[in-house]
Order: sequence, then structure tokens, then C-alpha cells
Amino acid sequence: MNTDILLEEIRKVSDISGDDAAKFLALFKHFSVKKGDHFYRAGEVPRYSPFIAKGCMRKYFINDEGEEHIVFFAEEGWFAGELQCMRTGTRTEMYLQALEDCEILGITLENAEWGLNNIPAYKRWFDITYPLTHNRIIQEATRLKSDTPESLYLRLLKSRPSLILRVPQHHIANYLGIRTETISRVRKKIARSIS
Repeated sequence: MNTDILLEEIRKVSDISGDDAAKFLALFKHFSVKKGDHFYRAGEVPRYSPFIAKGCMRKYFINDEGEEHIVFFAEEGWFAGELQCMRTGTRTEMYLQALEDCEILGITLENAEWGLNNIPAYKRWFDITYPLTHNRIIQEATRLKSDTPESLYLRLLKSRPSLILRVPQHHIANYLGIRTETISRVRKKIARSIS
């Protein structure tokens, strides 16, 4: 499995030496998750925080009415863990499902804490990226409640165009909180404005 993508993510923020890079990679366990399978499910206490090395996953929950609500899509270079549940030993309310065959690098809480205490580049990367990622998810959730379907779709098209190509339209609609038919209408409108 190609672990370069994980090191590249850290190197965006902090230099990591060859020795530390080897120690860091040794903290992770490799998982292959087939399309349609779950890495974790609601009701479980997640043991590993997954880093997506290859593929695309969706994180979602099921409300009291039995309806699925997608929180985000995790592509290559994303962590999609339930850190708070891991820290407190509580069960997650989320599901993490592979939308494609995925390659995952999973890290336990114990290994993550060891890495944070012993690998300075990892600590620097974590301290910078974890709050930014958390903030990005909160901002996105706020936009999903306030923007029009067209602006939501256009923003997604601009910020994460790969999702439009690799994620089924009904999942995109669910994520944006709109009907699949609305996406079809918006796409036709965009196509007409371009031609």
C-alpha cells in the first residue's frame, strides 16, 4: 500500500525526518474496505481512526425516523475518525461506509498519543490541521442549512469537483439536503448557462 499520501499530508505543514517518518508509519495498521462495507457503525466504540489512503467514503447517521443524513465525504488525504468516542470509550452514532474499494491506514488512540508525544512533526501537523478540519465541517454544515440548492451545488462543484464524478447523485443530494430531482434541474441550468 502506498503510504506516501499520509507523509505528504504531514509535510504540507511540518518536516518529518526519515527516522520519524518510519516510526510514524509503524503506528498505523492497513485495512482494505470493499465498496459498500463499513469501517465502523453506529453503536460501536471505534478502535481506529481511519486515514483514507485510497478511495472515497461517506460518514452518515440515521435519525429517529430511519432516514440517512450524510455528514461528509472523505476522500484520499482525509481522516474520518471518531476521536471523541475513542477518547471517552463511548459508542459512535455515525457510520463510515466505503463508496469505492478503499485502502485505509488506521491508528489507535494509544498509538496516536504516543506519536503526538514522541514525533514532533506529527504533533505540529495535528495541532494545525485538526482544528481546521473541525472548523471546515462546522462551516459546511452551516452553509447546508442556509444556502440555495443551486449555490450549494456550485460551491461543491468548485471546492470538491472530484465528488461530483465519483459519488452517486443521490448521495450528493442527501449531503446537500436537497432532492435528486433538484440536482438534475440545477445541472441542466448550469449546462444551459455554459453553452
